[in-house]
Amino acid sequence: MKPKICAFIFVLFFIMGCSGDEVLVTIQGQRFTTADFKNEQQLAPTDDSTKLRAKIDDFINNKLIIIEAKALGYENDPVVKAAFETNRKEIIWRGYYESQVLDKIKVSESEVRKIYNQIVDQYHLAIIVQNNDSIADYISAQLKNGVPFDSLVKYSLDTLTKNGDIGSFSSLSIPEELLKPLKHTKTGGVAGPVRFGDFIYFLKIIEHKKSNTPAYKDVCENIRNNLKYEKAKNKGEEFVNLIIKRAKVEYNQEGLDILLKPESLITEKDLETWVVKKYDTSFVKVRTIIDAVRHHYRQSGIEPKILIERELIPDLVYDAAMKANAENFPKIKEKLIKTMDNLIHQKYYSDQVLEKVRIDSAMVLNYYQQHKSEYPEKKLADIYTLITARLREMQVDSLRTILFSELRKKYEPEINEKVFAKLFTKEER
Repeated sequence: MKPKICAFIFVLFFIMGCSGDEVLVTIQGQRFTTADFKNEQQLAPTDDSTKLRAKIDDFINNKLIIIEAKALGYENDPVVKAAFETNRKEIIWRGYYESQVLDKIKVSESEVRKIYNQIVDQYHLAIIVQNNDSIADYISAQLKNGVPFDSLVKYSLDTLTKNGDIGSFSSLSIPEELLKPLKHTKTGGVAGPVRFGDFIYFLKIIEHKKSNTPAYKDVCENIRNNLKYEKAKNKGEEFVNLIIKRAKVEYNQEGLDILLKPESLITEKDLETWVVKKYDTSFVKVRTIIDAVRHHYRQSGIEPKILIERELIPDLVYDAAMKANAENFPKIKEKLIKTMDNLIHQKYYSDQVLEKVRIDSAMVLNYYQQHKSEYPEKKLADIYTLITARLREMQVDSLRTILFSELRKKYEPEINEKVFAKLFTKEER
């Protein structure tokens, strides 16, 4: 399994000096800080007071919907509960994986410097490559006798480069088997013969130098992220392998073969054959997964065992997470709360706005007749869908305005104007 590594981009907003603990908005005793605001709203250096005020209004409106929806018991709405359960498992297993793998990845400055030094360590090389031991021995003897490298390039299997010159490479990009002898060879000298893969190489160092580019500051973060990725990949594989081992996962080849057996030949006995088991007690039979496996196999051609692992591994990580009570890990708990808030927001907004929109043919005809000048030489049938969409948008805007006006009147949100003003002082940009 290749763990999906999430790359986090830290955006430096123009609001630099405001403390994330400062209260920006208060709604009936509930306090929301500038950190809460910035976590939900995308800010830009070009935002003026009007744009920022509008974003704060959106932030407040979202919070009002959640507060009102909770007051009305939307957390127990069947649709919300079903959607939450669908998301809950994935949030927990992904969060647990991150806590056990990604959150434990550390990259030191010395590690970054080491990679950078390899990048700027440049070798300009020429090569002779052979796959015949006798010819390679001859070339080696000739070099020892002082025969110039350039005069022996004619024996190289590489006929595409002039005089065997293959250009410059960083030591980071040169395979270790070839780099090791190069480190012990002076400029102008020849390293080799070196066997690498199916070929034998002779490498002449035309030039060895430390490059001035790229600058460390320009590439250090990319290096750091690449190191994190590699470490996370290795640690992730170790973690998953351990999870599989602890679960005592075992596959039944007979069951795997049945999954791709012609449908007309499958018997009732085949359907009862087990395919994979875990914990020595939980068996998955052919009957349970054959339709899903066949569907995905037809779509992708990926073998059944890999398809099963894609479903099995998250289940195993989830099992481990529940044993570790990961549901109460702070980051996971916060994500679960945010997910519930988003779901009740969506359901309440849908009930109070989207589901109340009503557009009929009479409304469309009336609008068309009143705005004919906007549609010269257009028949109603040609623009019926367009007008319907416009009327729907107008109704949504109207219902939204009414809803938020009522909620603001009910809850009376308060903006901390002093904190708001700080967002626009030059010192805070």
